[in-house]
Amino acid sequence: MPDYRSSVGDVRAELERTDFPTAQLANSQIETVGLDPAHLVVTEDLADTGQSEDRLGLIERYLAGHNILSSGIDDLRQTTRESTDREAKTYAGDFGEALRSTTLGQKAISMDKSGTLANAAKPTASIHVPDTSGGH
Repeated sequence: MPDYRSSVGDVRAELERTDFPTAQLANSQIETVGLDPAHLVVTEDLADTGQSEDRLGLIERYLAGHNILSSGIDDLRQTTRESTDREAKTYAGDFGEALRSTTLGQKAISMDKSGTLANAAKPTASIHVPDTSGGH
């Protein structure tokens, strides 16, 4: 197990603040889906940016929660609206919105004073120029 800056309990508490039902989550799921990838991002992309260990620990916690809320597993994703008539759910954000797709991803971006996460969450632009020379 990596030496996390945060803990399973911290991530669980953060998820509960978003009204996420954490009772269905095993500690191993929080580690595998949430903390492991968050720890990698913080260690490899943010550890050398001059931010305090306390700040990095919060960012890791928020990223771990974001990873769970945006996991692609509908039972784990953050919902913005639910209807009990036919169990219709509206999920927070679109998959293409990256960290901005959940409230915890947004918190991670705002805590990162280096701007690394904000820049990573920016969409990439591309321009397609059609061939007007008449060639195929």
